[in-house]
This record gives sequence, structure tokens and C-alpha cells, in this order.
Amino acid sequence: MNLLYTKSCFVQRLRTFGFYVVSSKKRIDFNRRMWIAALVFVAFILLLIMYGNYIMNQPERGIIYEENEWVEYEIKQDYKKTSKERHRDKLLVEYEAAKRALSKVFQKQPVQRIPDVIGIGVEKCGTGALRSLLRMHPMIKVAPKEPHFFERPHIYKLGLKAYTPMLAKVLPHEISFEKTPAYFNWELATPEHLRELVPHAKLLLVLCNPTERTYSDYAQEIMMGNLNKNTTFEQMVDDLLVYSANLTAKMNESATEMEYIEQLFKKRSTNHILTTGLYYYHLLRWYKVFNMSDIHIVDGEELISNPAKVIKEVQDFLHIPEFVLPENIPKGPSGFYCFAKPLVVKRNDVLVAGTERTFCMVAKGRTRKGAWGVANPEYMKKLRSFFAPFNEKLFKLLGRRFNW
Repeated sequence: MNLLYTKSCFVQRLRTFGFYVVSSKKRIDFNRRMWIAALVFVAFILLLIMYGNYIMNQPERGIIYEENEWVEYEIKQDYKKTSKERHRDKLLVEYEAAKRALSKVFQKQPVQRIPDVIGIGVEKCGTGALRSLLRMHPMIKVAPKEPHFFERPHIYKLGLKAYTPMLAKVLPHEISFEKTPAYFNWELATPEHLRELVPHAKLLLVLCNPTERTYSDYAQEIMMGNLNKNTTFEQMVDDLLVYSANLTAKMNESATEMEYIEQLFKKRSTNHILTTGLYYYHLLRWYKVFNMSDIHIVDGEELISNPAKVIKEVQDFLHIPEFVLPENIPKGPSGFYCFAKPLVVKRNDVLVAGTERTFCMVAKGRTRKGAWGVANPEYMKKLRSFFAPFNEKLFKLLGRRFNW
């Protein structure tokens, strides 16, 4: 009897123990699920907070119709702006408000008139990049194409009626800009032509390493079919240096020198590939017609390495508000610079300053991408030796040196 009782108690205890074990396991499993649920909930809340911060830190975006095209824009949060940006934006909004008020009062439509600013060169030195920088300024309107007016006598003789239709439409307070790099070195009478029709124009001139420029020009002439595609760089350099052998001997005869360069061009038009780089002689004829203070020299290497500095100096030269700041020209992920043009939009009947959606360059110019290979170092050295004395005369004339 006791044995049976003891056995019964033992089984009962086992069952009880088993029950508690199972209950304990269930309790542990329940607690684990609660902890997991709590962690998931916390993670979800953190993600919501992070997403909210991300959304709040994103600029407001929109789209407006401007200058015959749809333009995407961004409005940066005020606390993310620098003090210079806040000051610029205030001035920009005031400018836009005054512009709209004047438009209502005088009801004048934009017109095509003679330009205020002209980019005269140099070919293959970055004039396209300078045009892009100037286009960013809200007060500057850029001609859609290069007019090639002053260096072509058959067009120039037609007068302003043939010239102004090629230019941008501007209001009285806006600045009209056109650039034709060929003005600098083509046609001896170009400076006189320009002075006659546009006497008060400010001129912009981009100068770059003449040796590198020559190779870039060679590549372009082949692309355009002006040089036989089988003409090697070495053949071209040897040929041009033979024709130009008398240049060094005539370095002190500037007037005769320009006539000699002109004769080289008439002998064969592709000679300009070399003679364009004789900046000293070309610039002398411009300084005979225009004051040095009317021609702003842009360093082509700085245009690539520090465009913010270049556009600041150009705005100072033109005596216009500094609407384009370094913050509008950040360096992109590919290493090339990006552009964010300042603008003003109306939101909820209030004028607000913003920028166009940032556009980043992804490559250098078409003749600087390396598609034509690397120039023969020996022949580049020949060109550097050829240009060296002319560069020295240029440095002395300008009172500044370039890293050529």
C-alpha cells in the first residue's frame, strides 16, 4: 500500500515538475516574443524619425515655365544657407520684385539689341564653360548661337539689321551677351569692326596654354573635316613650324608680324591652328582699339580648377550684383563641377529665392577627352619651345604670368 502510494506521489511530482517545465518554457518563449516585438517597434519608430528628418532636410522642389522651357527648381531650407546665400537671396528677391513692377509700369517686351558683353576668344580655351557660367546669372541673357558677325566681312557689311536677330532678347535692365571665339584671331579688321558698331561693349578673353590648345584645335579640325583624317599631329607640327620659321626673327615688328600671320592664314586656312596661340600679337591689335580696362582676361586653367573665383571676378568686372556664389558651383561626385542657377519663384503669392536643379558636368570638352590619344611628348616639347618667347612678351604686356 505504501509502495503504491509512494509510486503515485512520485508520478504526480513528475507530472507537476513536467508541467512547470512546460510552463516555464512557455513563459520564456512569451517573454522572448515580447522583447522581439518591442525591438521591432523601436526600430520602426527610429526609421520613421530618420525618414522624417530626411524629408525635412530635403529642399522643396517644383517646376516652372521660364524662357520657353520647363525648369525644375529647388528651394534650400533657410537654416542650411550660408550668410552670403541669405544676403544674396534677399537681394535677388528685391531685384525680381523691382523687375516685375517695372514690367507692369512700362509694359515693354524683351528686344534684341547690341550686346553689352562679348566673349572674343580664344578658341579651344574654355569659352563654352565661361558661357555656361554667365548663363547662371539672372541678369545676363546669352545669345543662342555664336553669331560670327564681326570677322566675316560679307556679313558685317549688312550692318546691325543682320546682327541683332542673332542675339538674345533682353529687357532694358538686363545684360546681353554673345561669344564668338574667332573674333580674337580671325580677320585683322575685327577689332575696328566691333568698336564701330558696339563702342561701349565689355570684352571677355579666355587664355590657355597655347601648346595644349594647339593639340585640341588639331583634333577639332580633323573632326570638322578641315584636316585630312590621315594627317598626324607630328606631320602638322613639322609643316606649320616650317611655314612659321620667320616669326621669331620678326618678333619686334608687331604690325608686320600680324600681316605675316594673316598671310600664313591665306596661304592655308589650317595654319590658324598654330598662329592662334600667338596671343601677344593678336592682343596688341585689340589694345590699339580698346582700353586694357575694357578687356577682362580669364585664366583658362582657373576656369577648370576654380570656376567660382572666375565668375566672381567677371561679376566684379561687369559691376553687377554677385548673384552667382561658390555655393552654386559645387564639385560633383565625378570630380567635375556642377551648376545651380539662382532664380526666384512665386509660392503662395510670396517671392522666394531658389536655384534650378543642379546640373553636373560628366566629362571635359569633346576634344579633351583623350579620344585622339596622347600627343607625342617630343612634338609638344617643340611647340612649347616655339611659343616660349611669345609667351614671355605676353606676360610682360599683361603684367602677370600664367602657368604654361
